[in-house]
Amino acid sequence: MLVPHLKDRPFTMRRYPDGAYGKAFFQKDAPKGMPEWIPTARIQVTSRDKPRTKRWINAPLVNDELALLWMANMGCIDMNAWYSRVDKLDRPDFVLFDLDPSPDVGFEETVQVALYVKEALDALGLASFAKTSSAEGMHVLVPIERRHTYDDTRRFSEVVAGAIARSYPKLATTQWSKAKRRGVLIDANQNGEGKTIASAYSVRPRPGAPVSTPLRWDEVKSGLDPAQFTMDVVQQRVAQYGDLFEGVLTTRQRLNDALKALA
Repeated sequence: MLVPHLKDRPFTMRRYPDGAYGKAFFQKDAPKGMPEWIPTARIQVTSRDKPRTKRWINAPLVNDELALLWMANMGCIDMNAWYSRVDKLDRPDFVLFDLDPSPDVGFEETVQVALYVKEALDALGLASFAKTSSAEGMHVLVPIERRHTYDDTRRFSEVVAGAIARSYPKLATTQWSKAKRRGVLIDANQNGEGKTIASAYSVRPRPGAPVSTPLRWDEVKSGLDPAQFTMDVVQQRVAQYGDLFEGVLTTRQRLNDALKALA
């Protein structure tokens, strides 16, 4: 179930050489000694350092189960990939609403904000898909046609996030500074070329090894506990429901009308 959500997307290795609770590091460039049968894509990436610089790398592509197993053997626990695929790197497949609670709130509040995001997207006529992201966060994805730019997706997410934050100021925020933040951050900054997301079905390096789990919207309600989604539980869910995130791969929506409505 995991491979289709990684296929043909530049893959960033987040490696935990000392295990899930040790220090981790990111590796964008294919490491020396990586098997030749794992394909790569020659792409340009921007550094995190200031001043920001660009460099060319050979990004690994996790296109089959053998490549996925090799990455796991290299200490990758959560599987991080771009929002776009190598044939159209500047055209993302989805808009991401990354919900990140501040210390003053918890998962209950995150669930409520996720429902407000869905309500806004429903009003715009856009289908959306939710998954747990980590211990207390959630991701809401809006699959789109590969005609929109990253600037389009960021602008769209900023407008929707801003509207929700103004409507529910004690619950939702767009304040990026952790020192000033209160409530659940709807992080539009995560929409950008080169950003990565922990894929659906990624195991997270946290106690109990919870999985980033696709959800039905009727499951997103008070009492939902992201810690319940262990590897065994998720395997049972896949056997029962199939891939609840298949729609992210197959649904194609245009943002034009939504952007006009929000202007």
